[in-house]
Amino acid sequence: MNLTNEQINKIFELASMQYKLRNGQISSEDITAALIEIERKIYAFSTELKVDSLENKKILIADDLELSIYQLSTVLKRIGITPTIARNKQEAVSDLHKIHFDCIIIDLFMPDSSDGMEIIEEAVKKRNESDEYCNIVVISGTDDTSLIDRCYEAGVDFYIKKDKDWHSKLLKYLSTTFQDDKNVSYTRYVINNNIVAYLIKRFNDEKVYDALRKNVNASMYTGIKHVIFDLKEITSFDSDNVSIFADIYRACAENGGKFVLINPSETIKESLSYAYLEEAIIYTSSVEDAVSIIDKLDSNSQ
Repeated sequence: MNLTNEQINKIFELASMQYKLRNGQISSEDITAALIEIERKIYAFSTELKVDSLENKKILIADDLELSIYQLSTVLKRIGITPTIARNKQEAVSDLHKIHFDCIIIDLFMPDSSDGMEIIEEAVKKRNESDEYCNIVVISGTDDTSLIDRCYEAGVDFYIKKDKDWHSKLLKYLSTTFQDDKNVSYTRYVINNNIVAYLIKRFNDEKVYDALRKNVNASMYTGIKHVIFDLKEITSFDSDNVSIFADIYRACAENGGKFVLINPSETIKESLSYAYLEEAIIYTSSVEDAVSIIDKLDSNSQ
């Protein structure tokens, strides 16, 4: 990734880190560490997120700043979406005419607000000519209320101020826009920087297992090491799928963390005993108890 000095400074500002000059150069290791810290902040938000497979959704990012593209792409890839990237107005308009997008995310200033408004107008025009709806989201740092009003008047569905919670607002918008509660596989809660909890809704589906594995691995990458599965809504389980528990347990163990199950059914317990995991995985009756157990174990290990 080719970065200007301004972008490098912004990366370390967002990561709340200072960089070191080595022989007059900023090391690639420092930049990598800063990007990982930004990812951790992006991913480890404290609000709930309803998650299901969104990989079939087509999303266009229209932005001219590589750092913003990196951040947006990281957020979307966490929920299974690989976005199309347009780095200027011409690319965005061209992509809109070639592909039907479920959502377009626009940086209003590319570099001027007139560019962003022209993309919005083109997206609205194409939407009006089609039977398929394209959601239009603007993410911008401007506080100009008249400009924000113009966006909504032009047909924008959602405006997000680029503050510290912008990633959370975007994910919540996408999850509620594209999913009904009845189709949600699980809800993810970040308890703190070390613990993530999942309230499981559906559990006998290979797609759900794959999504959980990817989500947990992504959490581990951002520094979370303990995982809680709340299984109180799961009444049936196919013992042939016990590998999901083994995989999550292994991911936690490799990162020095614990895997805790809340209210597992007798069928799940029996399946775990066959896989010799019943003593490795912790059982408890509530999220509060799980967090208390993890905190105590962490304190004892220090």
